[in-house]
Amino acid sequence: MLKDTLGGLPDIKSYVNHKLSLFAASDKTMRALFSLMFSESDNVMSEYADGYRIFKTTYGESYASVKKRTAKLSALLDGAERGSIVGLSLDNSLDWIELFWSILHAGYRPLLVNTRLDTATLNKVFADYDVKAVISAEKGYSVKTLTPSDIDGAETDKTADESVFADEVFLMSSNTSSRLKICGYTGEQFYYQIKDSSEIIKHSKSAQKHYKGNLKLLAFLPLYHIFGLVAVYIWFCFFSRTLVFFKNYAPQTILGTVRKHEVTHIFAVPVLWEKIYASAIAKIKERGDKTYRKFLRGMKLVSVPVIGRLIKRFAFRQIRENIFGESVCFMINGGGYISENAMRFMNGSGYFLTNGYGMTETGITSVELSERAAQRNMRSVGKPFGALEYRINEDGELLVRGKSLSHKIMCEGVTTVRNDDEWFNTHDLFTVKNGKYYINGRKDDLIVCANGENLNPDITEPKLAVDGIAGLCLTGEGEAILIAQIGKYTDENSFGRIQQRLNAKIDSLGLAPLINRIIYTDTPLRGENEFKTARKKILQRLREGKLNIIDHDNIREKCDEETAELMEKVRATFAESLGKEPADIGYDSHYFFDLGGSSLDYFTMVTEIQSEFGISFPSSAHSSASTVREVSEYIKQYSNKG
Repeated sequence: MLKDTLGGLPDIKSYVNHKLSLFAASDKTMRALFSLMFSESDNVMSEYADGYRIFKTTYGESYASVKKRTAKLSALLDGAERGSIVGLSLDNSLDWIELFWSILHAGYRPLLVNTRLDTATLNKVFADYDVKAVISAEKGYSVKTLTPSDIDGAETDKTADESVFADEVFLMSSNTSSRLKICGYTGEQFYYQIKDSSEIIKHSKSAQKHYKGNLKLLAFLPLYHIFGLVAVYIWFCFFSRTLVFFKNYAPQTILGTVRKHEVTHIFAVPVLWEKIYASAIAKIKERGDKTYRKFLRGMKLVSVPVIGRLIKRFAFRQIRENIFGESVCFMINGGGYISENAMRFMNGSGYFLTNGYGMTETGITSVELSERAAQRNMRSVGKPFGALEYRINEDGELLVRGKSLSHKIMCEGVTTVRNDDEWFNTHDLFTVKNGKYYINGRKDDLIVCANGENLNPDITEPKLAVDGIAGLCLTGEGEAILIAQIGKYTDENSFGRIQQRLNAKIDSLGLAPLINRIIYTDTPLRGENEFKTARKKILQRLREGKLNIIDHDNIREKCDEETAELMEKVRATFAESLGKEPADIGYDSHYFFDLGGSSLDYFTMVTEIQSEFGISFPSSAHSSASTVREVSEYIKQYSNKG
């Protein structure tokens, strides 16, 4: 890291200690956090790319914008009592950051809105907690709704009142169960969370690493999420580092953003690592059994001293080139159970992936800090940070207490105020070995089978993964129901093979007596950009008939309908890339010879196809997929392979 980004101090540790000492000597409020966070005015706070250009904003530029937007927001909310709640409903962006601080600086308490919740649920929350207004880019709510452009920082005849600053922030739980919680944090609780984060910096050499003099964090996790707010934003921006924003969660967008901006740190949830692992393994298998066997042998040797380092550095270089490239130095998984396969793959490929733990009610409470991949692969979440204590009760649930937990929890009209000495029951199942803590899933998700045995979905679902299944959900009350999501374009023959593979896997694991029903669906088990599998909600959707059930009686009819739908989508993509109307594109018209497309047009079309359908489209397929019908068949074959 360049010395001129460290406030004149010689190294990272000195800089971290200096900044923490300033916060400790302050009144530990959100006002103090704001002042210290923006104190290194020349450092780059955010980057985003628009095409080929990268746009950068410094802390000083953003600070000036916050001041202007605060004045504008104060005028727009004139009449709303100071201390009232104002919602912030935006996706990750520079706007989100500036408006977060503008709400606080105007004297209001921000409610960080989970943008993935439906409007009816949010309107009830706004009514229950007397939310005065919501800042949103698109949605209209039952309360006053302002857009970022309404608060654009343009010149105003008012100035920010320096005597005003609120000191409480509210977060929504992820709502994977039916009980939505609102958790309140003050500046003092954030102080302790920042202080705890310094343990990572001080004890992990990998966390300190930079690339070409820079340290940049991908803004992957939503900033309204506890991991996004604390780990992605507050931990990093308190120390004046750079956040990198991206347009959407399409895999190609994420990978491309990391490479283009040379991102060094990524904090994400299991779904990202699992998708990367599954995609990489599929590509390795495409290259043949010999290549796959060589890969497996290499993975077995990565833990061997010297040889392992050479394998990671040279033999697996191509794997990294197909993922994030060489810039990424440190990654944390949080927010859920990660499979051993995904963890071993990421660490074995030459990256550094570790595991952390936290929840909306507690903040982030621990991270495994070992530099040894073997320890990280065991999926420990480490030891509790200094401001916290852990205890496991007689039911195997983790209890947490300390100074960094939320001080207030509101749920279904009841407000609970917490003190530092109270134990909070996470209801997450844990074990402890040699002082390290290991998460084993949620107690609420345990299924009690007819024979009295408990079935743990977090542990069982990864073991049941087979080719052809996009997602699994093990749920049920009084019975164990396995819901398997198959690809939208799965045909009848592939469906039969998928059933055989899953049944064989269930039998091999001895689970046949425990699983009462297997249900197949092509309805996504997770909503768009959702990071967790909400098992109880999926069970409710099943009961309400909201899952499209697939069986041998209806799959042929389903395939005929979806083939027609697929061909129309592909035809529209052809037309868009060529600047033509879909009606002018015949199903068997050749892209180049009949339609006059160029290689650049074709590349544009293929890129859109890959993004739309989530498939790999290798160059070997180009010559044999030049018509709407051929491309459609390729998509179907890709969906049905294995």
